[in-house]
Formats: sequence, structure tokens, C-alpha cells
Amino acid sequence: MVAAFLPVQQKFSYVPEWDDFLDLFPQRGSYLWADHPGAGDRPDWQTETRHVLSDRLIQQGSYLYGVRFGANTHYLMIDIDHGSQAHPARDPLAIGRIIEALEPLGLVSCVPIRSSYSDGIHLYFPFAHGQKSWAIAQAAESLLQSCGFKLDKGQVELFPNPRRCTGTDYNGHRLPLQQGSYILNHELEPVLSSRAEFVRRWRLAESRNVLTEDLVTLTLKQFKRHAPTKLRFSSQKFLNDLNADIEVGWTSPGQTNHILGRIALREYVFFHALYGGSPLSGERLAARICEVAEDLPGYREYCSHQHHMVDRCLYYARSIESSEYYPYGGDRALKPLPNPKDNAWNKQQATEARQRIQDAVADLKEKGEYPDNVRARILALCRYKLSSDTLYKNRDLWHVENDAVNLEPAPSAMIHPICEETEQAENLEPSPSAMIQPPRSNKLVHVPYAPPKGGDTENDLKAVGGRGGLSTSTNEPPSEPPPVGVEIIRRALYQIKQRRQRSAPPSSSSLPPPDENWFHQWRREGTA
Repeated sequence: MVAAFLPVQQKFSYVPEWDDFLDLFPQRGSYLWADHPGAGDRPDWQTETRHVLSDRLIQQGSYLYGVRFGANTHYLMIDIDHGSQAHPARDPLAIGRIIEALEPLGLVSCVPIRSSYSDGIHLYFPFAHGQKSWAIAQAAESLLQSCGFKLDKGQVELFPNPRRCTGTDYNGHRLPLQQGSYILNHELEPVLSSRAEFVRRWRLAESRNVLTEDLVTLTLKQFKRHAPTKLRFSSQKFLNDLNADIEVGWTSPGQTNHILGRIALREYVFFHALYGGSPLSGERLAARICEVAEDLPGYREYCSHQHHMVDRCLYYARSIESSEYYPYGGDRALKPLPNPKDNAWNKQQATEARQRIQDAVADLKEKGEYPDNVRARILALCRYKLSSDTLYKNRDLWHVENDAVNLEPAPSAMIHPICEETEQAENLEPSPSAMIQPPRSNKLVHVPYAPPKGGDTENDLKAVGGRGGLSTSTNEPPSEPPPVGVEIIRRALYQIKQRRQRSAPPSSSSLPPPDENWFHQWRREGTA
């Protein structure tokens, strides 16, 4: 019987040359190639996806070659074009600022080279431990943008580039030390270059760059300024600000209460929006605060509340629940909203809000349920899904101070008629003496009991009309005009009040204060 041998699957790869320089760029699929350009021309790059780029093709040098990035990478490269604002020809300190910007990642040393005859500069940042390409790209992008560098083609480009979607290749870059490419010294001047010298400088920079996965994750949490799209624009900024405070952790003693407060605020407001489920509260919230705090950097070294961390977390959980903050979104569906900085969007929202208020006011008036005071109107309008902030921004549509006051003319019967026919003054008879009320004298002023000497009493009596009682005052004021209109009602109410007070039994509070005669009488009654 003849044994049947099944074919063994083999990996048909290129022949390795065991070159230290070529080993620095292991990703060879979907590579770039171009003919050597003429003077002043740019390479016409093409992409080859049918086979991989071999070591021997690179060594032949028949074409210019470029490589892309895979899922993981051991280096980061920054491309500064000659026309960029960050080029040393325009800003001699820009490269130093770029290195300083990447320092939070642990990248402090690079290998600078001139990319080609175009005088562009490539900065290679190697590191020993491989990192996920997408993570290191987003972390570096966040750091550079926070320092004011705009990542754009023709200015400053980052490799691997931060991809906006999965399933696409990373951008490729040309391999170093090809036509027109040289190593740059500390003064950024080209020097005689070899692949061995490039590898030596690469290894030296690699030993200085201490990049770990924890540093990448921490940088993304602290500097990444984009929250999930289901959060509102203002909420995204709020979450980013909280992350910037929290993710750094402890850097010195005395920070525990501040950090726990920020953790409690973030987890209470955003946990359910980021991870799903219901909002955290009570012991669940306290456990989450404790879990996040114990995982932060510096907790073991600087936190002095580790022995009663659970009690502190319970305290901050209760505090945040009783504060003015509330879980994000409530029962409403979380959906992406347009950027509120768009003026057209703002105007549309304001117009729609005013229309809703007008519709609500019209509906309440039609039902006869439109209140007369401010508080009742707010409560009634809030039933139409209008917030108090929106109402007060448009108070001209509903506030009582803007209600029109309709004053109707009073009926003619309510207006006191004016008598056109008045009696002549000479036909008026004097009033009987009994109808004239004697004036009261002022006991604080001395009043003479006799008329002044030389005066004509009879003529004086005629001057005042009638023979009424004499006034004890020297200058009698003119009589007041009769009450008219509302004054009649006011005086009538006053008289009713006076009659009720006279008919009520006297109380101790209504009696006049005791004077000297009262004490004499009290003493006589006591001795009797």
C-alpha cells in the first residue's frame, strides 16, 4: 500500500539578508515604489499589493521604496516638509518643541534625517517595546495638537497616522538613506551617512525612550479631547476636563480629597452613558470610585487615606448624590448632536423654542388655564417640555410684566355730575348755629378768652358768616372741600371702624397711659 502524502502548507516569504538596517522596518506588505525622479521633480509613488517587498529589492536600489505600518510598531516618525511653519528655516526651535511635546509619552530622543533633496526632515522616535499603532498614533496626535502643532499634509505629518476608520492601510513613508537622504547632526546639518551609523543612532535613541503601554493609555485619557459622539458637545468638554484631572493620579501628598471628588463627579454623571446600564448610586457608586482610585498612578505612594478608603468613597458618593449634579441624559435617548458653535443651528433652536412657548401660551389661554402670577405660569408652561432657562430667555412672550393693561372708560353714571346751575352767593342763607361744629382748641397754646381790643365783634362775626361759636385760634384755616368719589367710601369705612371700636369692650391695651392724676387716684383708693 502506497502512503498518500498531503502537501504541507509553507510560508513563501522573501529571502532574509540578516541586515540590521532592514530589520528596523519589518512591515513589507502593500509597499510603495517610484522611479528615481529628475532634478526638481517629485517621485510618482505607486502601491504594490500583489507581493511583499524583499530585502534584496531594497539592496538593489533600482527604485525608491516606502513602507507602511502594521498592527504594532517599534517606532514613530514625524515628517516636516520644507514649506512647513515648523521647519528650522522658519522656526529654529520648532523641533525642540516637538520633542518636548512628546515627552509625556517617554519619547525624549530621536534620529533626525533629511528625507530627500526637497530638504524635508524626518524625525524617527524608536522604542524597545512594541505598541499598538492606532494607540501610539492617537496619543502622539493629542500631545502635538495640545502644543499648537497642526497635523496636515505639507506641514507636519505623523506616521503611523491616526486613522479615522478601520479597514484601511496606514500611510506609508519612504525608507531613509535613499537618494538625497542623509543623517543630520545636532545642528541639523547633513553628515556622511551609512546604514551602520543610522542603526547605531537608532539603538542609542531607543535606549533613552522609555515608552510603555501604561504611558500610552494614560496619555490618551489625559490629552485625548474627543469623547463618544453620543455625548453632547458641552458634555464632551466636561468629560475631557474631568479626565485631565483624574488620569494623572497622585503626584504629591494632600491630593486625595480633590481626586476622589472628581472621580465621584465623573462616574456619577457619565458612567452609564459611556458603559451602558443605569446610573450609579449608593454602594455601587462608592465601589466604582474606590476601584478607579486604586488603579490611578501614585495611589500607593502618596494617598494617605488607604486604610479607610471605603469610608471616604461612601462619603463622596453621598455628597455627589445630594449635590446639584445629576446623571447625564436621564431617560432620554443619547444621540449625537451638531456642534453648538454653529450660529445657524443656534438661531434655529432659538426660533423653535420661541414658537413652542407661543403655542403653549395660546393653548393655555384657549383652555382658560392661563395663570395670573409668574410662578403659576412657569409651572404651567413647564408641562409643555419647556425649561425655566428657556422661559426666562424669552420672558417677553409670557411674563406678567409684559401683559397688556386694558383700561376701559368708566360709565357716565359713575362720574359725578357737575351742577351747571348754582345758586347765587347772595341768596345763600347762613347755617343754623347747631350745624356748625365747634373747633377744638389746642391746649398747648395759650388762647385769649376775650376778643382783641379795638376789634369790632359784630363785623368779625358777619365776616365769617352767621353767629356760630367763636374759634379759640387766632388764624382759622379755610374749610376743606367736600369729599368726592373714592374719598366718600374711604371716610365711610373709617366711620364704621370708629363705631366698632367704640362699641367693643375696652381692653387694657386701648386705655391711655397712666398719668399723675391716675397715681393720685390709685393711692386714695388704696388708703380708703
